[in-house]
Amino acid sequence: MGWQKLDVWLFGLCSSNRFTEIRIEVHRLIGVDKVRGIYMIDKAIQIDDLTALRVGFKEFLNTNYKQLSYKDIICSEAFYIFRYDFGIEPIEVLSSEDGIERYRTKLMEHFSDRGRKNPKSDAYTYCRNIKLLKEYVTGNTVSLSVGKGEKEVATRILRKNRNREDIPRPSEDEVIKYLELWDNLENYKFQEAALDKLFFVTYPSNTLMEDVLVKVSTLNDFYSTNIFAAYKVAKHIISLDIDERLKNGDITLVDDIAKIEMDNGNIKNFYSFASKYCSHHKPLDFPIYDSFVDTLLKYFRDKDNFYKFKNEDLKDYVKFKNILIEFQRYYGLEQFNLKKIDKYLWLLGKEKFPKNYGKSK
Repeated sequence: MGWQKLDVWLFGLCSSNRFTEIRIEVHRLIGVDKVRGIYMIDKAIQIDDLTALRVGFKEFLNTNYKQLSYKDIICSEAFYIFRYDFGIEPIEVLSSEDGIERYRTKLMEHFSDRGRKNPKSDAYTYCRNIKLLKEYVTGNTVSLSVGKGEKEVATRILRKNRNREDIPRPSEDEVIKYLELWDNLENYKFQEAALDKLFFVTYPSNTLMEDVLVKVSTLNDFYSTNIFAAYKVAKHIISLDIDERLKNGDITLVDDIAKIEMDNGNIKNFYSFASKYCSHHKPLDFPIYDSFVDTLLKYFRDKDNFYKFKNEDLKDYVKFKNILIEFQRYYGLEQFNLKKIDKYLWLLGKEKFPKNYGKSK
């Protein structure tokens, strides 16, 4: 009889409050040097037993599933069955054929009651990790393939495996670090000061061609936004009569400025430029869209699932700003305004995902 079957057999012979004690003694007598097996959630259980199980499970993951990232999180989620049994005891979850499926249903209801944004997806992820624990405990390889209802979870798992250890989780300390770096970058500091003077003091309104043309040209030069028809863009901005909309923080203005019909009839979308133009009038209301910010938001979405959005949503300014706000909330960064969040993401993205100009892919 294997030690796994022995544990199940022992559990059937004795009450749950004596199972742990008897199992350890029997394992000692028959020479099992590493205590594993089914651990019951019971007041009589010794904390060292769960600790030993966790340590052994972690070693199992390191040996058999090296490709999986964040093994501490996998352990924590798998051990959820010992914190919340929902009327299905851990022995049942790990030993019966439909135990994990029944636990998943209860877990989904539990997450929904607690207000999780994606209770179904989260329940699938937790139960996938419980499957790994079941494999470790029983010694029987379990299928981790996903069915029709688990495709979203599979995508998240694959994305998580692309995590980079050199990109820290967003936190107050990380944001402060990059804001201090920004303040010490002389070229960015004085460039921003010059633009502030231009937009706030010298030419704050957008009704005269010469005023708007200077702002468009300067912004294009400083940011290299590839505006090849500055006059056309300035004329378009004036036609929109934007001052009142800027004052009111109307974020739909960005997409209106961005789309410009050129002389050949084609519509050009100067999206990044438009966000910058509005931001330099009202920096707290209009965060800047940039490819570095875009890349990092997608990276942290894939890594932490901070908010569910499609890649193309970042090119819709109303959705883009909402995604930034969700990012701010998820990581507890409400003490920083969106301008500061934007600076942090831009500098981090520039550092971790640099563009290789002139190099073939």
